[in-house]
Amino acid sequence: MTIRANNLIIAGNVIDIPLLLAPMAGVTHSAFRRLVADFGGYGALFTEMLSAPAVLRENLAVSPFTRRRTAEGAVFYQLALVDSENIGPVMDKLATLNPYGIDINLGCAAPEIRKRGGGTELFEDRDRLQAVLAAARSRWEGLLTVKCRLGRRVPDWQERFDDRLRIIREAGVDAVTVHPRFAEDKLTRKAQWSLFPGIVAEAGLPVIANGDIVSAHEAKALTGESRCSGCMIGRMAAVKPWIFREISRGPEAVDYREIWNRFYGYVAEDFPPEKRIGRLKQFTAYFACNFFFGHELYRQVQGSKDCATLRDRADRFLAGSPALVKEPSVTGI
Repeated sequence: MTIRANNLIIAGNVIDIPLLLAPMAGVTHSAFRRLVADFGGYGALFTEMLSAPAVLRENLAVSPFTRRRTAEGAVFYQLALVDSENIGPVMDKLATLNPYGIDINLGCAAPEIRKRGGGTELFEDRDRLQAVLAAARSRWEGLLTVKCRLGRRVPDWQERFDDRLRIIREAGVDAVTVHPRFAEDKLTRKAQWSLFPGIVAEAGLPVIANGDIVSAHEAKALTGESRCSGCMIGRMAAVKPWIFREISRGPEAVDYREIWNRFYGYVAEDFPPEKRIGRLKQFTAYFACNFFFGHELYRQVQGSKDCATLRDRADRFLAGSPALVKEPSVTGI
């Protein structure tokens, strides 16, 4: 099965393959995007969520959160914004990287982001949302997208959600990614795919589906009968960085040990020593889902105090050709 024949068209820009890598905190940094790019099969990649102060402070050309290699292709830079202050300088600085597009996060439900007024809290605040989107659109002429959830779980959620879609459309946003869970929902609750036909009809702009997409079957359903313009994959891409190639071209054999060690090298190249171990542990928590005894790989890696020990333990586990599960699950991660 392939979905290559369906292009994702956003404001006249054609993305040949309607499969996108979701922004994930601590995961979709430059080293991971480089690994995904090695396999291909996607249409575009997203950075992890970037704060406005970090964008203004960092050297974007070398930061592992913003640096981009040519092989990555189309890359959207995602921003966490709380108000319209400093949007101009932030957009101007990001423009120096020639991004394929800029995305504004309206769906992060992490307590620290919500406390600052970003993510789902910005989505809920109608006036602040209008101001942020207007300021972003006025300063950035390229592709502008947003990623959101359904809002809060309240009796009139549908009316409120449709209102936010109107605000997004009228602000000149070019596409919207919808993760059909409520702000309060944990990832253990199933994404409500049945809502997508109505969301597509209401949005009036391309809708990209996100949430629980783990195989070609879901991608075909969401871009077919649900009429979504594309699919965005997050956690399962961290488990299987080759998933986009698998969906768009069909399954191929992979060398799990080589892939993990390749990623280790990419992290070592892009991150300073004190930042490497956290990224390696976070990736391995997902990668371990491929194996029957992945909990043992997870335990050994999480208990490592330094990168050398971590690498040795992971390599020894993977060298033993551990048994694979038929269908990896990301439940609980």
